[in-house]
Amino acid sequence: MIGDRLMDPSLLQAQRASDRGVLAMRLAITALAIGALHTLFCLLFFQAGYLQLSGRHLLQGVVVFWGGQALLLALFMVYRRLQRPVRWVAFAWYLWILLALLCSAYAMSGFRLSLMLPFFAVMMLASFRHHLGGLTTLASVAVGGYLLVVFALWLRQGYTLDLTLEILQWLLFAATAVSFVVTGLGVSDLRRSLTQKNRDLGDALLQVRDMAIRDELTGLYNRRHIMDVLSQQQALAEAGSYRFALCFVDLDHFKRINDRYGHGVGDAVLRRFGQLARQCLREADYIGRLGGEEFVLVVTQADLAGAARLAERLQQQFRHSLFDDLTPGFGPTLSVGVAGYRPDEALSTTLARADACLYQAKAQGRDCIVTEHQLASAS
Repeated sequence: MIGDRLMDPSLLQAQRASDRGVLAMRLAITALAIGALHTLFCLLFFQAGYLQLSGRHLLQGVVVFWGGQALLLALFMVYRRLQRPVRWVAFAWYLWILLALLCSAYAMSGFRLSLMLPFFAVMMLASFRHHLGGLTTLASVAVGGYLLVVFALWLRQGYTLDLTLEILQWLLFAATAVSFVVTGLGVSDLRRSLTQKNRDLGDALLQVRDMAIRDELTGLYNRRHIMDVLSQQQALAEAGSYRFALCFVDLDHFKRINDRYGHGVGDAVLRRFGQLARQCLREADYIGRLGGEEFVLVVTQADLAGAARLAERLQQQFRHSLFDDLTPGFGPTLSVGVAGYRPDEALSTTLARADACLYQAKAQGRDCIVTEHQLASAS
């Protein structure tokens, strides 16, 4: 849409992308915090003598774990920079943390379940990005992995392992994992619902704002908003080396069109003009309907000659458009008056010059363009 910088939907999309980026960074920081908590637990249990590892093996394990953390963080940041979905990178990160939890649980001589507790923080973290499939997969890998740890310990320790206690701890872990899947699904659905409601609210806000500044029939800016645009352009021109010009556009013999063909055809002509204007003009330009068949075009960063060329292109596009679907042989035309804004003058003065040029274009037989220079020469 022409000059739609104030309410371009892309701005809303950019804000949503920014919000997703903030959420992604918070999830990454939380994943690092869970990893740090697990490392702290391992160090504490090692000091207490429950972790059956030598100091060298513990150090090697910590280095490998945090090397993987660093690699996943780097991959996560690359995906974000490339604006690609980070969901599966995040899922791989959760699995890496889970693998570290299972390995450390295997090395414990007791309190095995305590080292698996950070997994539930991982489950809550995953609920912000994954739905039923992802959460179920993560819980299944954790429950199955824990059972394999118990089986491996039984093979290694035999009857010295309190298998009943280990199975009871596994059942407790499995039941809790299932409950976290259910809770995570609730969190995921709630987040998805809130996201959709926020998106709908943003779209509704754009629609309401669009209705407030646009003409209902043509889709162009209404009189109030185009006058606000002119005030903004004037402020820019007064602040520095900025220039703009105005084109007053009038559909020739529009009353005759309404009287002869009916108001339905007249409305269709106005709508067709609005479509052509949006296709023909530059992104930086503005056009609004003043009322009836009168329009004003604001040509930014252009002198009088540039504005006249733009007006001529619009006029030719309109003149050569086919209106046979409305009435065979019907070909409405445009008259245009062009004036440039002069520093330190009132907008009303610029508008009056453009209106005088338009009046001269009508006096010359219509279907033509008159600039203020031509008007001065004619005088």
